[in-house]
Amino acid sequence: MTQATAPKPPAVLSDPKPAMDMPALPALAASGVEHARRHTVLGDFLTLTKPRITTMVVVTVWVGFMFGAAAGAWDWLTMTAALIGAAMSCMGASVLNQVYERDTDALMDRTRDRPMPTGHVGVAPAMVYGLLLSLGGVTLLGLMTTWLAAGVSAFTILSYTLLYTPMKRVSHMATVVGAVPGALPPVLGYAAATGAIGLEAWLLFAMMFVWQLPHTLAIYWLYREDFAKAGFPMLPVIDPGGSQTFRQILIGSLLLLPLGLTPTLFGASGLIYFVTAFACGLLMLGYSLALVANPTRTRARRLFYASLVYLPVVMVVMLVDRI
Repeated sequence: MTQATAPKPPAVLSDPKPAMDMPALPALAASGVEHARRHTVLGDFLTLTKPRITTMVVVTVWVGFMFGAAAGAWDWLTMTAALIGAAMSCMGASVLNQVYERDTDALMDRTRDRPMPTGHVGVAPAMVYGLLLSLGGVTLLGLMTTWLAAGVSAFTILSYTLLYTPMKRVSHMATVVGAVPGALPPVLGYAAATGAIGLEAWLLFAMMFVWQLPHTLAIYWLYREDFAKAGFPMLPVIDPGGSQTFRQILIGSLLLLPLGLTPTLFGASGLIYFVTAFACGLLMLGYSLALVANPTRTRARRLFYASLVYLPVVMVVMLVDRI
């Protein structure tokens, strides 16, 4: 269920330092070091909603909606309600996630300046804030779009907050589990437009699911010691040599290359998209192979940058080519 000031990795990591910094995580901001900032009430409550992640979610919901909508058959009101409802749901899930992880956030360099670890927002107001956003988003989707879209949104929130978030503390498989809610936004958009979930929605879901593996594991490897300090058993933490981590990164990139071509093969997009997706897929694969061959911070960052290029470019070109 994604980017901004580029975060700097923790100084404790022993790998050679790269020449460039990298922005934060999926999409577009979740895993960056959050430097000391000036706290305000409005600013703190806005920060809890992770605006950059919400922006990427809204974009992918919009792509799914436009694929689901028949040419000329959709209306602006339904689309606007879908985007606002999805944004509220995403923001609510982000707030609830931070309520649960406030203790571990305080242990990590990249998250210790968030509003809850610093004590600028209390547990009770954050919990109420997250629940209101989540319930408001689901209700808006149900009343103004379709109840199927509302159901997808509810499942996304619940699986992210009640399954993925606590699972992060006990198993590295949380990465795979978390990729499910992370890949559902375009499905939500499609369902909001049609009241059904068609082939195109599943293709978008599959692409986003697989894309998250190299994208997320590259970040986890860069910040593995930060995660270790908080007790998160991420794969790079329990796999110090990196062999399993790099194998999964490579498998994900290998799968993404042909998977990215399926919208054209199934008639959901055209030749322009096919060429673009092939080029972006090769870019991802090339950076993955470089990282596996010589694991350094610089190469991990380059892979992460490549993943940030891949998703928005492929999604937008897919939609434009379809239109």
